Amino acid sequence: MKGVETVNFAVLFHTGDKSCVRVDPQAFSPDVLTPQDFAWCDFDFSSKEEARSLLAEFGFSQPELETALEAEDPFFFSHRQRRILDLFHVCHWESDALATTPLIVAMTERIIVTVHQGPSIYVDRVLESCEESFRSVGKSPGFIYFLFWDAMVDAFLPHVFFIDNRLEQLEDAYMNGSSGKEILDAILRAKHMVRMLKQSLSPMQRSMRHLVATRLEIIRDEARVYLSGIFEHADRIGQTVDSLQERVHATMSGYDSVLSQQINKSMKVLAIIATIMMPLSLLAGIYGTNFEYIPELHWRYSYFVFLGVMLGSGLGLVVLFRRKKWL
Repeated sequence: MKGVETVNFAVLFHTGDKSCVRVDPQAFSPDVLTPQDFAWCDFDFSSKEEARSLLAEFGFSQPELETALEAEDPFFFSHRQRRILDLFHVCHWESDALATTPLIVAMTERIIVTVHQGPSIYVDRVLESCEESFRSVGKSPGFIYFLFWDAMVDAFLPHVFFIDNRLEQLEDAYMNGSSGKEILDAILRAKHMVRMLKQSLSPMQRSMRHLVATRLEIIRDEARVYLSGIFEHADRIGQTVDSLQERVHATMSGYDSVLSQQINKSMKVLAIIATIMMPLSLLAGIYGTNFEYIPELHWRYSYFVFLGVMLGSGLGLVVLFRRKKWL
């Protein structure tokens, strides 16, 4: 393999003098790595065949690579003594909605490879901080691996806060009388976002639990302690997401309750109107009959008396309903 021509970038880390430099992808090859060096290569899924070829050189099996690089499953991990392969679906914003995209992180003792679709905020964050972290704690590709874990777990917090604030706004909106379809649509969108967080976080927790519980040669003891801290953080976020899921259901129930109350009020008003109209309809029905002899028809002021009786009946019922506080 002469050069990694379709790689986004390649970074070479020298453990001897604690320096790291970006190298020309076309000039990078596994052959340039010395025993004191390791590298990080980043690919897009559009160049996954070259990523597959590079990972195969470092001992990853074809079935593992086939499963991970196809990215059809919601998650996949393969943790061996000297190599690690993880497939995650990480959350990101896409057109004002929460979506997930696959992110593959593969690591051996001498190289770490990341594969993703399009720009990745996680790769950008780790790339910004890896040089400083390498000078302080970098001894192997594992420090980049842990930086990815840290970035992925921390990235859930802004999403959780956003959804929590959004639910607060929706609760205030429907409690103040808003009950349009946009309120229901917003609650359903929040429900979808919580489900996306759950689907992204749960596989990470499972993979991390396996890393913490299994003693792998590629993960040092001091690194395992650091990973345990990240796992506890992820576990707390998982509990928060579960609470957020319950809150979405509570918000939906509250909206349904307020909507039912508004419907009941409307039905009450309609029932009162129908009750007021009942005696008026009765009077109109009686004097609308076609009998030949109805004495009141020949009275001079019978029409005005009839209107007065109807008006009095209606007003009397209105007064009665107000006294009973039905109006």
